[in-house]
Amino acid sequence: IDSLLDQYQIDKWEAQPFYLEVWVEKEALIDVVAQICRPLDVSHFACKGYGSDSELYNAGKRLERESVSGKTPIVLHLGDHDPSGIDMTFDNEKRLSMFARERIEVQRLVLNMNQIEEYSPPPNPAKLTDSRAKKYVREFGYSSWELDALEPSVIQRLIKSHVMHYRDDKLWSESVQKEEADKSKLREAAELMDSGRI
Repeated sequence: IDSLLDQYQIDKWEAQPFYLEVWVEKEALIDVVAQICRPLDVSHFACKGYGSDSELYNAGKRLERESVSGKTPIVLHLGDHDPSGIDMTFDNEKRLSMFARERIEVQRLVLNMNQIEEYSPPPNPAKLTDSRAKKYVREFGYSSWELDALEPSVIQRLIKSHVMHYRDDKLWSESVQKEEADKSKLREAAELMDSGRI
């Protein structure tokens, strides 16, 4: 029971109207994302570039189930600001919506031009060999920016602010109280066993 107490938690998003997932383009940043998503109880996933059809199919079905249960599923996407990185956000939404058989909203959380202007990450030349380069250059010019050029604390702060925007704090507080009440019952059971009364 003591071991269970350390691990016990309920799904504090179960009563929430939204279901959120955070997707990051680069596997190298999954630990940075996990450090903020875990305390917020938000699922997170490293796409490793363009996700495979099987990965997107499974995700689409998962998001479809959340929608059928009455929630609004939203994916917060973090990617490089380059020709492919920009396209990945749209590609994720297109394929997730196809597999879920309804529109799944994929929000481009980071890296956007307003964040580039605010945080001034170092630029790189855009890859002109990328098949999406022509459109990108027309809109943004010849520079691109990598997500991992942002400070981890900035990435985490942006994730947290967006998650908190969708979280109903009253419902969250009720879930935290329920979790604590469950743990209290487990502690009582452990004490009764220790004293030999069970």
